Amino acid sequence: MNTRPSPSPAAAAEEPGAAIALWGNFGTLNLGNECTLAAALGQLRARLPAARLLCVCSEPQDVTVRHNIASIPIAAAAGGARDGARWLRALRTAWREACDWLRVLGAARGIRALLITGTGILTDHGEGTLGFPYQLFKWCLATRLHGGRVLFVSVGAESMRSPLARFWLRSALRMASYRGYRDQHSATLVERCGIAVGHDAIVPDLAFSLPPPVPAPPAAQGRPRVAVGLFNYSGRGLGGPEAAARYAAYLQHLGTLIITLCARGHAVRVIIGDLAYDVAVLEDLRAHLVSRGFAAAGAFTDQPAGSYQELIAQLETVDLVIASRFHNVLLALLLGKPVISVSYEAKNEALMQQVGLEGYCQTLDELDPQRLLGQFEQLEANAAALRIRIGAASAANRRRLDKQYERVVAEVSAR
Repeated sequence: MNTRPSPSPAAAAEEPGAAIALWGNFGTLNLGNECTLAAALGQLRARLPAARLLCVCSEPQDVTVRHNIASIPIAAAAGGARDGARWLRALRTAWREACDWLRVLGAARGIRALLITGTGILTDHGEGTLGFPYQLFKWCLATRLHGGRVLFVSVGAESMRSPLARFWLRSALRMASYRGYRDQHSATLVERCGIAVGHDAIVPDLAFSLPPPVPAPPAAQGRPRVAVGLFNYSGRGLGGPEAAARYAAYLQHLGTLIITLCARGHAVRVIIGDLAYDVAVLEDLRAHLVSRGFAAAGAFTDQPAGSYQELIAQLETVDLVIASRFHNVLLALLLGKPVISVSYEAKNEALMQQVGLEGYCQTLDELDPQRLLGQFEQLEANAAALRIRIGAASAANRRRLDKQYERVVAEVSAR
């Protein structure tokens, strides 16, 4: 009779050579994605301190430096010559992809569990045939072939229009032993893709499990300090005359908002959420404000954050937030700041509904500047009550995430 005691879940997950891999679009200078990864890593390191963690990501070098974790690329670099006959280019692509399958299968041999870790990863927006939906399928299949588990942890879903991409995503989701979505909106989109979600979990975004912030006191005197977030709306207007007109209107509305807030005595801080895209928008905004004769005084600052930690530090210095990027809105809520969402995706509205702030939403495509100022006045007047509501919702989100992490540890540790 084997009398050897069964290992504890933590001990099982920490066996030598059994890696827990976190998979996602990390390292690409999107500060929201980086704070999501940081939240997951923090929780796993606290719960499984001896576990070997690995990140499968878009830019491994950046991730290793930012998060102190071993990292490997999701896909092999395209490389290679782009000239020659079409059949020759197709042959090169097929050869490169065959080699990458061998690489992924080799890497998956050492993976105990593959965690698709938050973010709006379930989408085909901007993706080609061999984009994220296909790469996700590849890694899930390779992990399952070697006996590893696949878990979708508080993932978001956005547009899924391509039939081929929907097939890749549907196939990947069916290989999972656990599926959790960060909102009902995402679960509904997945269900439309052909996956039954009745037994799946709806759990808030992982960033709500970042270390609890120390509440910053509101402004002692004077008008509340305000953060205004940027977004590369309409591709910065580079897609033709119609896109240029939409982007020009966006800058006009944003400039008017900032000038009005400063004129009313508010200190204004401009924030970004993506280093790869929003810094250029910031330069455009600066030029627009100069063209309108706006002179930045001590009450106005627009120095961009270089990391998610700097972004959080900037948000800690304000009282109210008006933002578009999903994680700008989320981090404001995490810090207990009343916020207005001027969104580019339905995910923002879903997030605001979770905390009872659906009355403080607009979309970028239908932005009404006068209504926005009215919403801001209402936000300012109701700030004290809203902070209580936001704090309670954030605490509830943290508790729900704790239960999800317990389930993840159990799944990772199962034999």
